[in-house]
Amino acid sequence: MKVVALISGGKDSCYNMMQCVSAGHQIVALANLRPANTDELDSYMYQTVGHQAIELYAEAMDLPLYRRTIQGSSLDTGRNYSQTEGDEVEDLYELLKLVKEKEGVEAVSVGAILSDYQRVRVENVCLRLSLQPLAYLWRQDQDSLLSAMISSDLHAILIKVAAFGLDPEKHLGKPLADMEPYLKQLSQKYGVHVCGEGGEYETFTLDCPLFKKKIIIDAAETVIHSADAFAPVGYLRFTAMHTESKDGDVVARALPHGSCPCQSAIDKMTEEVEYADQAEDNRQEFTSNCDLSCQRGHDLPPSCSPRSSKGFQWISGINGLQSQEPGIQGQTSTAFTQLQSELDSRGWKMKDIILVHLYVRCMEDFGPLNAVYKKHFGINPPARVCVQAPLPAGQLLQMDCLLHDWTEEPEEGCFHQKDALHVQSMSHWAPANIGPYSQAYRVDQSIFCAGQIALVPCTMQLVKAGTRTQARLSFSYVKKVLEAVICGLSLAHVLQAHCYTTRHQDIPVIRAVWESMLRAAEEEKDLLLEPEIKPPPLLVVVVPALPRSAEVELHVTAVQDNPSKRALRHVTTKMACGSIDCHSFMTADMCSASLSLDLTVPRENQEVSNVKDVTGDVCAMFDKAMKELDAELVPLCARVFYKCSNSLAWQIVEGLEEGLRSSLGESSPSLSLVPVLDLPDSQILHLSCWLSL
Repeated sequence: MKVVALISGGKDSCYNMMQCVSAGHQIVALANLRPANTDELDSYMYQTVGHQAIELYAEAMDLPLYRRTIQGSSLDTGRNYSQTEGDEVEDLYELLKLVKEKEGVEAVSVGAILSDYQRVRVENVCLRLSLQPLAYLWRQDQDSLLSAMISSDLHAILIKVAAFGLDPEKHLGKPLADMEPYLKQLSQKYGVHVCGEGGEYETFTLDCPLFKKKIIIDAAETVIHSADAFAPVGYLRFTAMHTESKDGDVVARALPHGSCPCQSAIDKMTEEVEYADQAEDNRQEFTSNCDLSCQRGHDLPPSCSPRSSKGFQWISGINGLQSQEPGIQGQTSTAFTQLQSELDSRGWKMKDIILVHLYVRCMEDFGPLNAVYKKHFGINPPARVCVQAPLPAGQLLQMDCLLHDWTEEPEEGCFHQKDALHVQSMSHWAPANIGPYSQAYRVDQSIFCAGQIALVPCTMQLVKAGTRTQARLSFSYVKKVLEAVICGLSLAHVLQAHCYTTRHQDIPVIRAVWESMLRAAEEEKDLLLEPEIKPPPLLVVVVPALPRSAEVELHVTAVQDNPSKRALRHVTTKMACGSIDCHSFMTADMCSASLSLDLTVPRENQEVSNVKDVTGDVCAMFDKAMKELDAELVPLCARVFYKCSNSLAWQIVEGLEEGLRSSLGESSPSLSLVPVLDLPDSQILHLSCWLSL
């Protein structure tokens, strides 16, 4: 892509340009925002110290430089940003709009490492201008990142210091390479951000492999901004400078092989690929021409759960079967009309939806469906799980929606938190969203993640590897998302986990990867679980297809608590035709729980004369498990995965809603019926429920 690089003069914006070139993009222009009548502007967004030398960047790189004087100020300082007249973000919009008109750029290089504030605002501007943000440094380990910058022949000096342990008289003008050991000492002793992400210091780049000329500072003066005894603030004002031609090859060179963090992580996971992929020739391919629909449709109205005291409610079974227009877009529009009606009748708004489970009959409809879907949500759409399912003939989609709005005021001294993680930048961190959804939604201590597949973040292409590697990569992205939402969160905090795959024979491999990564998470975070306490079971179901032809997609719900204090119950009930396994899993604070039932019926026992008895057993087990939780938890959504080819399974499903309502009355959960190709072992039905106070 043709890229304009946002430059401040610092190491981060410069190194991100190098990453863009390494990824195959072309830097065609530079862009910079400068202060009006001062050396440094008190800005939440922009580094302005050292702006006197920015003109030399254009000369050093032989590229056009577009500059704009910052006219606005920090007006909208919330976590999210909306277009605000007079805000300094609008100066960035006008600058990039001009560059796009003049240079025809398609993407923007952004040097953000940790600041959600900056990332959200740059992404807002890029979205409005249809530009792709490229933030390859986003959430990289700062120790490793600083070392990588220095080893890549990026030469920068400190031009501002503002942290305990950094002295303007001693450290201004020092090369970054010389400061690296000392910065790491400060990090260990005082928590200083090694890359200066806490505002501890700022840099100016004098040379890097992208420069055709190097910048020479001939004269500078030290300005003391604050003479604080513990953390004095000072910066350099450049008064004389010039460029010099460089000897030798000046062609921008790519990073050394293996230095791409994405590729390095994938390389570590692919040692077993040659073995994992040996079964590829035996893979059964499913296409939209195959008759994969379940044997019967379920012409049921939408199902709605009770509303919990924490403000959660599920609405399930939204579809577009009543559409008068043919095709996926017609059914999607009708589904949203149906959803809006359900919301209106219960006092909800579309913005209250925080998670959507979306099942499509044909994955080829993914693009046209999104074109309609995205019209109904704003800047932070719900997290989403999207898979292909063998829906009944004629039904092209099904939506289940989790809603939230607080019904109670927070306790004194506390406050409610509700945030979306909606990263749209391409990076080395985790995949950007490939549709109108957020990577996760947080409500206080609960995190609802979107489904993750094994895309390479810096290319957004599916990794070319087997199921084991795809599982490890998908699971690692979920881990990164959890860490980004709440620092310190890991897979050990997962309360409910659903994994979709396209091959039954891969289920043991996926389970093994899950268990190994949970063990690693416990060791890393020192969360060694007590012997009798185990993590929630991972449900793996087989579906016809996943987005981008992936083989694995993981979706989890997690809670910030002490995993070692969680309570697990596991009960198995024998029946004449098989057995029911029940797992219940409650958080340490007893505010939420997951509950699952597995109905196992061997093939020789599936000619059951009284299906009502089996259905009654499932409902009775669910009711018993609810009572044994010994808490005022509300069952919100019972997601029922059942083998679409199994006649006993769909006969049970037909009577399940009535049975649960008979057992639980008004406390009956929302029921989501999801036909799948297969389930683990000899299971024909799995019921998975999330509960909340």
